[in-house]
Amino acid sequence: MKNILIISSKKYTKLKNYTDLIDLINLKKLKYHTSYVEDNETYSDHVSSETLVISFGGDGTALKAMKVSWTHDLLFMPLGTGRVGYLVNNSENIKFMLDDWISGINKVDKRHAIIQDNNLGLPAFNEIVLIKNSPTRILDIVVKTYDQTVKLRADGIIISTSLGSTAYNYSAGGPIVQNSLNSIIVTPISPFSKFPRSIVLDQNSLIEIEIKKKQNYAIQFDGVVESEFNNDKDVMLNYTLSKKSLNIIGTDNAPRLDLFLNQILR
Repeated sequence: MKNILIISSKKYTKLKNYTDLIDLINLKKLKYHTSYVEDNETYSDHVSSETLVISFGGDGTALKAMKVSWTHDLLFMPLGTGRVGYLVNNSENIKFMLDDWISGINKVDKRHAIIQDNNLGLPAFNEIVLIKNSPTRILDIVVKTYDQTVKLRADGIIISTSLGSTAYNYSAGGPIVQNSLNSIIVTPISPFSKFPRSIVLDQNSLIEIEIKKKQNYAIQFDGVVESEFNNDKDVMLNYTLSKKSLNIIGTDNAPRLDLFLNQILR
């Protein structure tokens, strides 16, 4: 039986857009459950193979919901609270989108995550960041791809998807890349050594990053620190774009350049 898992924050549940969404779901006589990001709830109790995951909130909420959809191989629909974000859509056409989903007529846009060492359990839909923990030292990194090697001394390095190109990648001087392009963007953070501002690689690229020994650093997945190290030997990490996809419905897949540029230029 088709059902819906809504992932949101408690602060959004009093908004008219949220109550309108619930009213519509009830009108369609669909079973649903709302999980709040503040509660760190176990989502597996509320999903089946026919569950649609809807995020209701900003881009941070969408990223959390993306991981749930990815983990359970479910369709994902990102909705905003009224404003369109970079990852979420407005809810003007939610009735038609739900009707299409109920009928099984889905236009699916596929997104691929950055993964480290082939670990599908830690997908990054925006970026993976290797960054120094010591305020006075920079990282010594060796970047290898397509049998080519570049040495880098910097505060860190960002490995981004095209979807995440308007996030940390952009703040660090990286390019804006159209959402629908499956690519990997490598951008240094405050480089000390000579290094291009960014390198954009195709979806089949393998990136090997060697971090030299006796360095204090952290690895972040979509802004969350997953591990911290003070390594006593050289460390080699591999990064690729996943073959597995996150399947998103309810989006036109168009790059939101006007939204992004109007916000940063105002």
